[in-house]
Amino acid sequence: MQVESEIFLPSKLDHNRQKPYQHRHHHAPKFSLFLYRLFEQTPIYAYVLFFVFTFATYVGTLTTYDEHRTASVPVLFYIELSIFVYCLIEFILRIYASNAKERYCGMQGKRRFFLEHYLIFDFLLLVCYGIVFLWNFAKFYHSHALFLHALRFLQLFRFIPLDRYIGSIPLIWKIVRQYRRVLLATVYMCFLLMLPTAYLLWIVERSIKTNDLYFFQTYTDSLWFTINSMATIGYGDTWPQTLIGRLLTATLCCIGVVLWTLPAGIISAGLTSVDEKRHARKQLYGPAARFILAWWRLQHVNKRIRSIRSKDNQKERCKQVIAYLHCARLCREFQHHRYGTPQDYDIQLRRDINQILHQLQIIGNKLNNTSENLHIEQ
Repeated sequence: MQVESEIFLPSKLDHNRQKPYQHRHHHAPKFSLFLYRLFEQTPIYAYVLFFVFTFATYVGTLTTYDEHRTASVPVLFYIELSIFVYCLIEFILRIYASNAKERYCGMQGKRRFFLEHYLIFDFLLLVCYGIVFLWNFAKFYHSHALFLHALRFLQLFRFIPLDRYIGSIPLIWKIVRQYRRVLLATVYMCFLLMLPTAYLLWIVERSIKTNDLYFFQTYTDSLWFTINSMATIGYGDTWPQTLIGRLLTATLCCIGVVLWTLPAGIISAGLTSVDEKRHARKQLYGPAARFILAWWRLQHVNKRIRSIRSKDNQKERCKQVIAYLHCARLCREFQHHRYGTPQDYDIQLRRDINQILHQLQIIGNKLNNTSENLHIEQ
């Protein structure tokens, strides 16, 4: 007997249908494909880079201590020089490895690759590091202090290109753009609350002297205190003395807590919704693949029925009915995962289910007719 793969799956592809799509295949060199997978799709490589950059930053912090400066400055110099040379070679290899993907070929593809993989930021960092090392070798600095300040400053921006492996910056930017009206409304309400409250505090407290100091001598001092109170920081360098000033401060703190926590809640809700959509999309991959495979098998069975002899037609008809049932069941499973639980079915889903039930009824009638024909032949 034939197994299911022999019944439904063809032994070889139709070469006549394959010819029109041959020009779409992109054959990349194996070395560029290996480099692309290493640089862009290997998490371990990202962890190694993060560890190396963190170690270089740690050595840079040691140069700020007087007792470790003499020993750590040469170490920092050779570490940063080695990282600069390696990043320069990696930058060139990344451009070469982009040929592994068809969408990154050509000038437009290279432009897309630069924008999507932070290569513009890598290029700017390499230029800045090159200028710093060139000035150091040419003795343009009067002391090593400026050279060390430049290296430590550039170290802070070296972690940004590592976001190509995480995608956190585009994700946060997408959520901010999606909820930009609510976020702008919240910030604007905080701004409207801050200015008049700061002015009233300045009017009330400007003549009060505490410990030979005027805490609210200017409107700027009052704004500084208002921002600290709304953010619930409370440095303790300034405080109101009058009853009206304390009531205004207490009201400002209560309202400020609510207003300042709204953006954090909105962003966290956006992150949660993105994660739920991604999880639901992953759950949909399996049913969708099984449904497509069942549909493809059904099409192959239909093609075989049209090409076989008449005496084997009845057997192939039975296989066709089985393929119809299998495809209909997987279609129902796919739609269940697509639209959620039965309580969440919408009008479009009910219409699809009615169509599936109608097709099942037709398949049942065909099964009855097939069984009657087989009984008559016997």
